Amino acid sequence: MRPLGFSTGALAKGDFRTGVALQQTNPSLRAIELSALRDHELRPLISRLDQLDLSHFTYVSVHAPSKLTTLSERETFSILSGLPSNWPIIVHPELMPTPSLWRRLGRRVCLENMDNRKSNGRTLREMRQLFEWLPDAEFCLDLGHARQVDPTMATAMRMAQEFSGRLRQLHISEIGRSGEHLPLSALAIYAFQLVAPLIPSDCAVIIESVVEPDGMDREIRKSASLFHSATVPERSFETALALTA
Repeated sequence: MRPLGFSTGALAKGDFRTGVALQQTNPSLRAIELSALRDHELRPLISRLDQLDLSHFTYVSVHAPSKLTTLSERETFSILSGLPSNWPIIVHPELMPTPSLWRRLGRRVCLENMDNRKSNGRTLREMRQLFEWLPDAEFCLDLGHARQVDPTMATAMRMAQEFSGRLRQLHISEIGRSGEHLPLSALAIYAFQLVAPLIPSDCAVIIESVVEPDGMDREIRKSASLFHSATVPERSFETALALTA
C-alpha cells in the first residue's frame, strides 16, 4: 500500500509534536514528514527526536529549512547529517549553494522541485543540472509547485518519467498566489490525476495542505482519490468536484 501522511507543519505550524500526535491514531496514515521549514525549528526538532513515538509510521522524512536566517549552510548540514540514515532529507535547491558539501549525504538528500518564486529547480532543465551536481540524490516531486510553473502538468509528467528511478516522495497541495499551501481544489485534483499513473506504488505521499484537525479526513480522501481516477476524463472531473463540494 502506498504510504500516505501529512507534513507536521501543515497540521500545526512550528509544533512538530502536535503534528505527530494528530496522525498517530489514524490507521490510514503511515507516512510522515517532520517539518523544520524555519531554521530556528531545526535544533528543537533534532533534540527531541528520541521523545517522539514514530513507531506508527513506515516512512519518515524530514523537511530541511527553506531559508537560512539563524543558521549557516554548514551548521544546517552538520545538524541534518545526524538524522537516521534511512530518513530522506527534503531539501530546496537554494539551501545548498555548496553542492560538494551536500554530495556527502548521497541518497539521503531528496531534492524538491520549486515554484516560480524560486531561482532554481523549477524546470526540467534546472532539475537535470541539480542532479548532475548531486548524482546520488533522490527526488521529491511537488505537484503543486509543478502546476504553478506549468498548469498543463506536462513538466510534472516529464519529471516523473525522467527521474522515476529517484522518485522517493510526492508533495500534494494547492498552491496559492503567495506560495501558501491550501486544501486541494477540484481543478488541482483533476490536474494531479494526469501525473498519478506515473508515480511508483511505493512512493510516499505527503499532504502539505494546511488544514484544521477536523479537515484531515476530507483532505485524506481527496489525496487518495488521485490514485483511483476514472478512465473517462469527464467522470474524473465530476469525482473531483464531488470531493471538494
